[in-house]
Amino acid sequence: MREAEMEIEIERGAAPLAGTLALPDGEGPHPAVLLLWAGRADREGDVPAGALGLGRAMAEGLAARGIASYRYDRCGHADARWRDLGFTEHRAAATAALTALGARADIGPVGVVGHSDGALHAMGLAARADVAAAVLLACPARSGKQVYLDSARLWTTADLPRRSRLWLRLRGRSAQDQVQRTVARAEADDPRLPRLLRDFVRYDPATELAEVRAPVLALTGAKDLTVDPADLDRIAELVPGPVVVRRVPDLTHLLRRDPGDPSREDYRRQLTEPVDPGLVAEVADWLSQQLAPAVA
Repeated sequence: MREAEMEIEIERGAAPLAGTLALPDGEGPHPAVLLLWAGRADREGDVPAGALGLGRAMAEGLAARGIASYRYDRCGHADARWRDLGFTEHRAAATAALTALGARADIGPVGVVGHSDGALHAMGLAARADVAAAVLLACPARSGKQVYLDSARLWTTADLPRRSRLWLRLRGRSAQDQVQRTVARAEADDPRLPRLLRDFVRYDPATELAEVRAPVLALTGAKDLTVDPADLDRIAELVPGPVVVRRVPDLTHLLRRDPGDPSREDYRRQLTEPVDPGLVAEVADWLSQQLAPAVA
């Protein structure tokens, strides 16, 4: 696998996307995949709370199957712009990256892979005619508000920032109380909250799911505490194109296997382990069948 820096212009006045183009060995044109991660993530999927290490793991797995990939630092991930960037800006960046990747002479058909809210953008791009295939990892199929409220049932105060824990203890409130209050503020478009949170809470993916015609592989872990695995049934129901859904045993939202009882308190240990290699292989194998049947 060969890697090179690749910058992409988004729009006038905006900072270009900085990312890594990974090319498999051999001559092109190569089928390719745009990788889209969640939250305040860099090109590897790493966020301030921890290093997920999704980017290189997926790029290497795809390259082994003859598929190129592009992964980029999410806009504003490392500076103060983050609070002011919403769903529209992140979708525009993903669209620009997809267009630039597909325009390269050494690239053939292009697919998308997304994780969590990155999967929502992958799904949105898959409604376009020039996307050959889409992989949705831990993709919500209900409104952002419902995702937050449902996942909050499993939260403890340990899932909240340290400052919030003390504040809740002094007021006798639970983590669930805090999540409900935050969701209500986001629905009311409280400018003190990050714009992406406000946009996500008010976003419902149903309309875009119903517009996807490209083949879809949707995978969610049976032990995902953030996205309900039951959303896979809704994806299968709403997507009109060819769709394969699978609830992956023992897989968590961090795309690691955990044989024990699922708990957010175990996330720190999970991040010391690699992304599940079986998941990477399944994604790469399916994409090779969709994008380049001759690649074996």
